[in-house]
This record gives sequence, structure tokens and C-alpha cells, in this order.
Amino acid sequence: MHKDTPHLIPLTGNAGKTAVLLLDGNCSYDDLQDCADVRLHAAKHLLRGLSLMESSDAGGRDLQHVAHAAALLLEDACDLLAAARQAARRGFPPALS
Repeated sequence: MHKDTPHLIPLTGNAGKTAVLLLDGNCSYDDLQDCADVRLHAAKHLLRGLSLMESSDAGGRDLQHVAHAAALLLEDACDLLAAARQAARRGFPPALS
């Protein structure tokens, strides 16, 4: 957790010593779950597109970039799901629609 604001949780994908990407652990379960869902679907579609490519269509660097992007999205989703579990344990009420 961020030392000045304990409800702000650094994302795993932060590079360097200072966490610049933070998620708000005070958000509702629904909001955290929705955000994780968006990232999971983006990673799924990215990897689906990759699986449908012919190996001759993409260079090695292209494959590395796609894999890196998918890994970042999945790391974010895992962080968000962990925060959503914490919100559920707090009994946080669902987000208002």
C-alpha cells in the first residue's frame, strides 16, 4: 500500500522504485470487478488475435510486444480482483447504477 494513503494500492506492473499506477482500494466490489473484467477481456481478445495469426505474419518483436501487453493487462486484472476480494470482505455495498 502507498504509505501516505493506505487505500491506494500500487499495481504490480509499476516500473521503477516509485509506484505511479495505483488503484483505489476504497472502491466498491462492483467497480473493482468491472475494471478487472475490462482488462481480462482486453487480454483475451489480444491473445485470441495472436492465436489466429499465421506465424509468417508477425515478427519475433511483434510477438514479444503482444505478450508483454497481455501480461500487463493480466497483472492489472489480478491486482483488481485481489482488491475486489478485500472489498467483498469489508461488506462494501454494491455500486449505485
